[in-house]
Amino acid sequence: MILKAFTLFLVSTTAQAAIVRSLDEMKVIEVPISQHGLTRIKVQDDRILHVFGNAGEYVLETDENQGQVFIRPTSLEGSSVKAISLTLTTEAGYTQDLRLLPKDQTPEALIFKADQEIKQEIEKEKQASVPFFREEVEALIQALREERIPLGYKEMPIRLAIPHESYPLVRELQGEALRGLTYRVQNKTPDRLVLSESELVKELSISRSLGEGGPLKSSTIIAILISQKALNPGEGADIYVVARTN
Repeated sequence: MILKAFTLFLVSTTAQAAIVRSLDEMKVIEVPISQHGLTRIKVQDDRILHVFGNAGEYVLETDENQGQVFIRPTSLEGSSVKAISLTLTTEAGYTQDLRLLPKDQTPEALIFKADQEIKQEIEKEKQASVPFFREEVEALIQALREERIPLGYKEMPIRLAIPHESYPLVRELQGEALRGLTYRVQNKTPDRLVLSESELVKELSISRSLGEGGPLKSSTIIAILISQKALNPGEGADIYVVARTN
């Protein structure tokens, strides 16, 4: 599945006051949000691609046109309100950890912006990257499924094997612009396991299983194909990932 921005759920909002913060990937940003209303979250001059967190703690709605999201805590009236931990990733390649503190207040929009120096560095990286086409991505996924090496790619050694890794890396192909990775997962629980592309993006980016191509960053992932999404106890599946070469 080619990863895209969020599906459109909201197309308009009312005017809100705004809290503006600078992005900082090295720390968790704490911000108060409304306990009752929808809080808009936006990254200035960018688009939010993915939101990771405990879905039971909040209701999330999305706006594909503007690349922004809307969040509301799910805490019931009279119950204790817990902080909400989120991780955002954006089209420009930023990853930001947030700690949202629900308060009895009117909603205020949260607007994040990148420092100019950081924006310039990311822009240089984008300009230096080699363009790719959908056909190339599909061809690389097919090569991974057939366990062959396509023209222009080489197989990389897996340099670090981690015991009990949830998603061990078993194969990596690397080209000038793209890399293809095959991960393997097995359901070792007594329950049925359903795999999700959005959850895998986060899990694979923190996996300790490495090849010579280096760690996999969520911002570089272009496509994911899961050979079997629903696994009964004892069943396994391969996960094929196409990413930009680091």
